[in-house]
Amino acid sequence: MLFRWLIILTLTFLSIIGILPTIDYYSNYFGNDSLSEEQSYKYNDLKDKSLTLGLDLQGGMHMVLELDIVDLYKNLINDEYKNSFQELDQFEKELVKINKKSTSLNFIDNLFNSYDNESLINYYSDFIPSSINPDEEVEFLKEILKNKLSTKLLSSTEIIRNRIDALGVTEPLIQTKGVNQIIVELAGIKDTSRAESLIKNTGKLEFIVVKDNSKTWMRLINKIDQNLKTNQSLEKLLDIDYAIGLAPFIYANGKIPYLYIQNSSKENINSIINDDKNNKILNDVQFLWGIENEDIEGHTALYLLNRYVELSGNEIRNPKAETFPIDHQNSGQWYISLEFSNAKDFEEITEDNKGKLLAIILDNEVKMAPKINDKIPTGQAQISGSFTSKEAKDMEAILIAGELPAKINIASQLQVDASLGKDSINSGFNAIVIAFLTILVFMLFYYKGFGILANIAMILNLLFIFAFLSNPWINATLSLPGIAGMILTVGMAIDANVIIFERIKEEIIKGKKALDAINFGYEKAFKTILDSNLTTLISASSLYIFGSGPVKGFSITLSLGIICSMFTAIFVTKTILMTVLNNKNIKKLSI
Repeated sequence: MLFRWLIILTLTFLSIIGILPTIDYYSNYFGNDSLSEEQSYKYNDLKDKSLTLGLDLQGGMHMVLELDIVDLYKNLINDEYKNSFQELDQFEKELVKINKKSTSLNFIDNLFNSYDNESLINYYSDFIPSSINPDEEVEFLKEILKNKLSTKLLSSTEIIRNRIDALGVTEPLIQTKGVNQIIVELAGIKDTSRAESLIKNTGKLEFIVVKDNSKTWMRLINKIDQNLKTNQSLEKLLDIDYAIGLAPFIYANGKIPYLYIQNSSKENINSIINDDKNNKILNDVQFLWGIENEDIEGHTALYLLNRYVELSGNEIRNPKAETFPIDHQNSGQWYISLEFSNAKDFEEITEDNKGKLLAIILDNEVKMAPKINDKIPTGQAQISGSFTSKEAKDMEAILIAGELPAKINIASQLQVDASLGKDSINSGFNAIVIAFLTILVFMLFYYKGFGILANIAMILNLLFIFAFLSNPWINATLSLPGIAGMILTVGMAIDANVIIFERIKEEIIKGKKALDAINFGYEKAFKTILDSNLTTLISASSLYIFGSGPVKGFSITLSLGIICSMFTAIFVTKTILMTVLNNKNIKKLSI
């Protein structure tokens, strides 16, 4: 008997210790945005040790993302066609047309029905093994491209998961839906714009040589203006004289590396640059915007670049966010250091383009364009700029996680306010209290002294459940359905005691002594309790295996509740009863 009490008291003590951080965190720190530095340290410590709440309880962000099918199948074509810029642009336009009249399920079928199959076989020949019969190539390629969508969706999910780790979000939900969608739920996230940027950015890193010759700029601008049938003029919109006046150092020796353009003109300039009529003019060159200039308010740099990519993000390694040392001219500023997997390639590029600018581009935005003064044999580079620590670390996370196989579009986005979560917590807490008190009064009224036993078991049951959920090793998340599961287990815990007490009643009616009635009652009730709880446990396990999100939360609390209720109903109550009977000469039981 002493060993039984030792188990009960040890578990009770550990459970109380386990839930104290949760009580402290949600009583004093949860939802408090004005914390001191010392409080913030304690906040983070308590958060790690506390029960994790789901999106519906603490607020956060729910997003449905879509993998851009057009961008995916454009990126999958063989490398030899990626530098045939006009052909690539034309193919992309056809993909856009087909996508407008297709779903993600029938896109590939419609592509092969609408586009020259021989061309498609050439574009994607890397996926077709030489052993395939030519008559079977079309059907084989169809299946391959369909499978590529599902595999790229899975790889995108993992990339997004790795990026979200940088946010420090506890237990994010990231899962696929359909053939090209990803569901992301971030509970407790406050900086939603940062989260959206981390998730949505493709992470496409490119190194491209800048076209800095003023004659090239002017010749291109004049050709585009001749093509325009409107009153707009690209030359007037760019206002080169005005831009040069803002930054005279960029115009020297007949070179224009970039122009500072008023932000109010960006939309009109983009519409001209992206006009279909200018495709041939912009065949092997492109205009790209840089980051907005901090010194010249309301202006952004516009670059003219080659379209040929010298190096891509797939060829880098060890990206790391760092700060310049004290003795550096940019001391304290953040930058990204990186290495190239093939240092020889980088050395050749820097040697061939001495005196030119090499633009470093992330997701079609020029982050910087340093001048190549000499060849760089080390294969090391830096991306610097006016980065904050968060921006630098986010960029590091994006580069480490890798480039997404295609652009990500946000199909829907929902932000759950933390106040709604607090209302849900309060409602759930009130429901548990009402259920608990109602059952407590009923058991005392109906079973008298035995009712006290059942209520002790019910209290311990809730204590054990909360302690298990708060344990970092369990790594569980409590959601609103989880609270529903907890309320259900309160009833189930009492149900097990009711079965035992009714069995004991039957044995007393048969004339058995108190000790024998209790032993027989527990023995006969055990099989019934085990069968009923085992079937519920199997159902809860199925919900966990095949369900997702809140459904899993419900199954976890239900499963824990079943296990704890069996322990408290069979082990705890019998220990208390046997202890009382062994220490008091009770001949008749009142039940």
